[in-house]
Amino acid sequence: MKKYFLLFLFSILLLSCSKGGKVTINGKVTNGSPLERLEIIDASGIATLPLANFGVDAKGNFSETIEIPRDGVYVITYAGNTGFLYLKGGDQVNLDFEAMLFPQGMKITGDAKGNTEYLMESQQFINQYMSKLDQSVISKKEEDFLKELEKYKGDITKKMDEIAKVKKPDSDVEKFNKRELDVTLLMISSQYESMHGPATNDPKYKAGAKLLDFQKGLENESYVEDMPNYRNYVISKLSAGFQKFFEGQKNAAPTSNVQMFSKFLDTQKDVSDKTKEYLLAAVAAQYDLREPANPKLQEVFKFLDTKIKNSAIKSELKNLEEAIYGIEQGTDVSGLSLVKQDGNKTTLADLKGKPTALVFYASWNPYITESTLPVLKEMVKFYGSKMNFAFINLDDTQDQFVKTSKAMFTGIQGNNYYATGGMKSEVAKKFAVYGFKMPSFIIIDKDGKISSKTYLNIADSALVDGLNKASGLQAPTAVPQAPDLMTAPSATEQHSANDGHGH
Repeated sequence: MKKYFLLFLFSILLLSCSKGGKVTINGKVTNGSPLERLEIIDASGIATLPLANFGVDAKGNFSETIEIPRDGVYVITYAGNTGFLYLKGGDQVNLDFEAMLFPQGMKITGDAKGNTEYLMESQQFINQYMSKLDQSVISKKEEDFLKELEKYKGDITKKMDEIAKVKKPDSDVEKFNKRELDVTLLMISSQYESMHGPATNDPKYKAGAKLLDFQKGLENESYVEDMPNYRNYVISKLSAGFQKFFEGQKNAAPTSNVQMFSKFLDTQKDVSDKTKEYLLAAVAAQYDLREPANPKLQEVFKFLDTKIKNSAIKSELKNLEEAIYGIEQGTDVSGLSLVKQDGNKTTLADLKGKPTALVFYASWNPYITESTLPVLKEMVKFYGSKMNFAFINLDDTQDQFVKTSKAMFTGIQGNNYYATGGMKSEVAKKFAVYGFKMPSFIIIDKDGKISSKTYLNIADSALVDGLNKASGLQAPTAVPQAPDLMTAPSATEQHSANDGHGH
């Protein structure tokens, strides 16, 4: 039976180069919802967090200038669907697409056109090519298998060159594409190495010199810095040894995946310290840090902070930690500038004297009006005598803030504020608020300092515990259940007359 041999294929290219800088993205979405947003994500690093989150105007137009950390491939999302762009510092890019078809049919004009279309067509060809491979290739003799790999490389490279003649990508983008192809071949060879023995009923099989030489000819330690697929390749090469190591540690005290993997890496003298640190961060991000409710998360972050010395990795992990937990408790946020409904500027210092629950939201956020707001009303009624409530809006414009705050919070005791710039504001950056984290809830003490983590679910018992502690009150144990953020309806499905959009 025919199966895909590649387990990862070229689904999204994830490599970046140096440079970076400002990029302007303009365009139009046809037949879209005003509640849907575009996001640009740097997917080549350890912490794949959004760089930008922006909406469209009443006619579907958008314009955003962002700062990219490096030239390379960036993921673009809209309404839960994903595409990609190859961006360089200084690019002026225009995108036009039909909302229901995105990313298919996305028309690209401007600086990113040739580079992105070259990569897209190359990817499409590679996916089609690899889908035709038969599972029997892993049963071939090593010498014949290597001939197959050389054929793959020749066929795909030839097609890439043909596409390049038409699309005229920059030379560094062509090099990038061929480096990614090399990593694809490494991944195939690693799968052969692990699967050939079982496929041929040969438990004694070990990779021969020619296969190992083929791999060494394509390996490059620098790839570990900005190529996630290369990190996965190195991890796959180590997997058999790690499995044996793990089996020998079964009686040891239970630890996190990354702590166990770290112990194993300590025994691998041929792996450089730089590679070890990138692999540790990758394993942590793929396994231990994927579930925000993991009780070992803080332990994992502390472990990584002591184990990893590379400043770039540490910075990414810090961003990831803040995205999960929020900023460090004890941080003074009382001086952050906000705008009131009447347009006057203020700061959170006005609320000193009582602890305050901060609620971050926006009109386009699907989880606020239908599910969160009813529970929030009851919380304000219960805790309002002992605490302040500050509703901080992150819409794109101040006018939208006024409409939305009046539609949602009229009659609810609390303070309505706008963070100028919305998702681009200093407030959003300071509190590490991303689109996927809203609504979110943070408690500050009577002196304006952070006193809790960031909570993403109003029904989280830990949030109730935090409010109880801050207020000195004891809430009833039964709290209405808000939806799971991972399964809640889309923004369009949750659209309400109370979101301030006026329709």
